[in-house]
Amino acid sequence: MEIGALCSIDKGVSGDTLIGWGTKFDNHVQVGHDTVIGKNCLIGAHCAIAGVTKIEDDVILWAKVVINKDIVIGKGAILLATSGVDKSLEGGKTYFGIPAEEARKKWREIALMRRLPELFEKLK
Repeated sequence: MEIGALCSIDKGVSGDTLIGWGTKFDNHVQVGHDTVIGKNCLIGAHCAIAGVTKIEDDVILWAKVVINKDIVIGKGAILLATSGVDKSLEGGKTYFGIPAEEARKKWREIALMRRLPELFEKLK
């Protein structure tokens, strides 16, 4: 396990806070109480993980990801930078946005939103 500068890992309250072998934290990471982080996870700078959260093995959180309390992030999930998680996520998929959703779906939504002005012009 490697922990970068200025990380804060809260001790458990009603259970233990656990971090698995091979997990690496960048700088300025906050981990809440009673959180369990699996093996071989990568946690980017400025991530905030609320208490009583479970992050399974092989998860990647890029920079500035925030995760609400009482959530499970499935094995092998990838959360792209600046995402916000408000519900449990399946493993083996890539997520993005606020709230975090599958990245391909979110990128399609963004592409469609960029076309809205053009579509409104056609309605005039």
